[in-house]
Amino acid sequence: MRAGLFLISPLIPILKDRFDLSIAEISLLAGIPIFCFASTSLLMGLVAKLGSSNRIIKWALTVLAFALLARTFTGLIGLYLFSFVMGISIAVLNYELPVWVKEHASKDAGFMTGVYSTLMGTTGAIAIAISVPLAELNSLSWQMAMLPWVAIALVVSIYWWYKKEPESIQKLAKPTHFWRSPAFKDPVAWALVAFFGIESMVFLAAATWLPTILLTKDFSLRAGAYAVSFAGVVGALAGLTIPHYVGKYRDKRIVLVGASLLTAVAFLAISMLSGPVIIFWLCLVHIGFSICFPLCLMLTGTKSSSPEATRNMSTMMQSIGYAISAVGPGLMGMLYQGFGNWNTALLGLVALTMVQMTMGWIVGKPTLISS
Repeated sequence: MRAGLFLISPLIPILKDRFDLSIAEISLLAGIPIFCFASTSLLMGLVAKLGSSNRIIKWALTVLAFALLARTFTGLIGLYLFSFVMGISIAVLNYELPVWVKEHASKDAGFMTGVYSTLMGTTGAIAIAISVPLAELNSLSWQMAMLPWVAIALVVSIYWWYKKEPESIQKLAKPTHFWRSPAFKDPVAWALVAFFGIESMVFLAAATWLPTILLTKDFSLRAGAYAVSFAGVVGALAGLTIPHYVGKYRDKRIVLVGASLLTAVAFLAISMLSGPVIIFWLCLVHIGFSICFPLCLMLTGTKSSSPEATRNMSTMMQSIGYAISAVGPGLMGMLYQGFGNWNTALLGLVALTMVQMTMGWIVGKPTLISS
């Protein structure tokens, strides 16, 4: 789910030279899957007709494997077109994983959410770390960097086709569109949407541009990719443990506010510093990300009363939230072009994260969302 998205960021200088891409075209390439994350909510009523979350995940993984394969060998047009298909399949998985947790492990939602978000973060970090070395390995260049993830996606999709679904899992009731659910009129639900949207906007902007930014901070392209990858692994480890313990407490305001503030301070430090010390602050940025993201996913379940309500809240949060976040890479690119340096663009992320902190105070209150 994350490797296909994240491996693009360290390859941006290579793709820019290979296809003569502008900042706007690169931002569009990075933003296509995110726009899919938002718009796919309109299809979830049809997707739900496939049956259980197991069956939906199985089909989504199959489409994802095909998209990753096609994107690798169809040139520039295919790179854009199949990024769109990839985005749709990942969006379905984004919506269904909280439902799967609600169905199969509702009593251990914090732990299970931490596990799968950590695996996503770790895999994304590995993709970033190996993309440049693989691209420099032979004449396939950037295509070579994509091949391992095509193979892994194929293996995983085959596994899910042979995976037996537990007989005890009941089929969900017929879903309603999220805008017809009670949550759509709940202010706490909207605060969760805003928190998730801003957090994802900042994360996706950073994921797209950080390897490029580090080129201006005394890093080579390969060293910058390694630094971002290492920080991602550190953050993922935090994401494995913290949601599990935080999930035991009804009031999560201190954690959400603290993680947001940590991210803001770390971005501020990166904007002012250069050299290896930045790696420390990158780790803090990713720790903040890895706390907030799984907690958002977990809250769609813990603040809902049923799997159906969780699906509605998950779809509402992610569709609107990702619509907000999709402008992140382009907005940061515009700030860079407007002010002529990446440090000012990083200050924009600091400001956004402070708004996120305010939303975290509202979301963290121990209240249920209308369902």
